[in-house]
Amino acid sequence: MIMKRILLLCGIIAIMLSACEVSINSTEKATIKITSKDSLSVGSGNGQGIITYELIDPVEGCTVEATADVEWINSFNYREMGKIEYKVDANITYDERVGVITISYGDYSTNVTVTQKGKDRPEEIITEAPYILGHYYGDYAGFNYNYYIALSESDYDANDSFYAAGYKYFLDIYSDQRPEDYNHIRIPNGVYTFNPDNDGRAGTFLESYSIYKVYDANGNQIGEETFAEGTLTVTDDLVKLEIIFNGSENLNVVTFTGDYKMLDYRQQAGGIF
Repeated sequence: MIMKRILLLCGIIAIMLSACEVSINSTEKATIKITSKDSLSVGSGNGQGIITYELIDPVEGCTVEATADVEWINSFNYREMGKIEYKVDANITYDERVGVITISYGDYSTNVTVTQKGKDRPEEIITEAPYILGHYYGDYAGFNYNYYIALSESDYDANDSFYAAGYKYFLDIYSDQRPEDYNHIRIPNGVYTFNPDNDGRAGTFLESYSIYKVYDANGNQIGEETFAEGTLTVTDDLVKLEIIFNGSENLNVVTFTGDYKMLDYRQQAGGIF
């Protein structure tokens, strides 16, 4: 009789343990179902978004986490169960961009794709500059390397000075790269943005010495425009300036292809106006 009771008790305990194993969900079973769209489109400006979800086989102590593979999607907030709030920074370019939000719950994760429009592209005025003129000033002010150029309608004169005729887009460029060949100085490849702070940051061109000027055939200045915003893109095959003047809504697109002459002015001081 005693033996029967012991066997019965062992059986009950085994059943209880088995039941406990079924009722305690592991993170391997936990999943999250996105109930909003898994592909989203947003405007070019600063904005906020919400992703809604449902937990499948929730696990005590397990939390929902979201990360993005781009910096412009950020500030995730989980204050309300079933919702993830996030912020989107303004897209200051004219091009569409894509980021992916990864939402994790336990060992399970799923993705939501966010596509952000570029800002509205203004009317373009396209110019092909026949010349680039330039001076390289070296490690200017003790930090980055200074390349000063003009996308120009006219070439150097016989004395290698800037011949003041036609238009010139002057750009005061800073890079963290020095020339590879001082006998053939080139602007390092990359994208340079307009810098109104004038702090000499690498990857920018400074407002203080960047300007558009026009000269007549006698070298007299007859026009001038200051810059509001813009970018300069440099590749092996192309130099492309996209610039908006102050007080204008038009986008001036100035391109140059080919070889150019850049003078080594490391021993010189001052600008080249």
